[in-house]
Amino acid sequence: MTGTYAFPWYLNTGPLFYNKSLFTQAGLNADQPPKTYDELFAQALQLAKKTDGKVATLANVPTVEDFGRYGVELMNKAGTAFAFNDAKGIELLTKYKELYDAKALDPQALTATPESSGKKFLTGAVAMNPGSALDLDNFKKQAPTLYKNIGITDQITSTGHVNMYVMGVMVNSKTKHTPAAVAFAHYVTDAQQQMSFAKKVAIFPSTAGSLDDPYFTKEDGTDETRVRIAAAKSLKNAVNYTPVLFSEQMKTALRNEVAKALQGKESPKAALDNAVKACNTLLQQEG
Repeated sequence: MTGTYAFPWYLNTGPLFYNKSLFTQAGLNADQPPKTYDELFAQALQLAKKTDGKVATLANVPTVEDFGRYGVELMNKAGTAFAFNDAKGIELLTKYKELYDAKALDPQALTATPESSGKKFLTGAVAMNPGSALDLDNFKKQAPTLYKNIGITDQITSTGHVNMYVMGVMVNSKTKHTPAAVAFAHYVTDAQQQMSFAKKVAIFPSTAGSLDDPYFTKEDGTDETRVRIAAAKSLKNAVNYTPVLFSEQMKTALRNEVAKALQGKESPKAALDNAVKACNTLLQQEG
């Protein structure tokens, strides 16, 4: 059998935080945040309009996971070439361009990092931001007003399945210590080790049955637990949208083309055609 194999290690996902007071000020129902991309786009445009473009809803450009959550076929059926330049992919990027032009997508989204997006959310310049249970503690300390108005909802998806990240442990086939390496990989990824790791950092075990542990199901009245339980629940039918073959270079190629489309230097169709072409070239080189 050819291919690359790894031991599944830990999983991660997180909710979407939103600023209830910004939603209310824009005449939106803060108790009914958007669930699908269509709802998100409509509410984002309203929020930008009501605040004269001072408050954006999103701080990040669409990534390959967004295309996946929107229902775009990321690769062809055989898994040999990328295909996110289909009608649905073009539709998503066209919508993002609309948001960008209306300042519903933060003007600095093209160069945003998780840290810069987080700061914008903390200061009330952005209404929604993805995060994890660890962020709540940060809000409590750094932005008490935001913390009082924090809303927690699922990731936006038009497929009904949120995104999850999957980490794996691989053993190099050229290792001189195969038995020891395999034994270590088994040790690191077994249920007991994954569970103790999950209690130290905000991750989720990939081992069967681990998510049924009370740690991931039993409320104790704290925000951290509330977020952890919500995330664990959403993992039950989550999907790893990022294709295994989608490398860092490919992410950069997509990001560069998305930026050109948002700035109006290329049409969304041309941008995605170019991104797919670049990613397919990289795929052949790596293959």
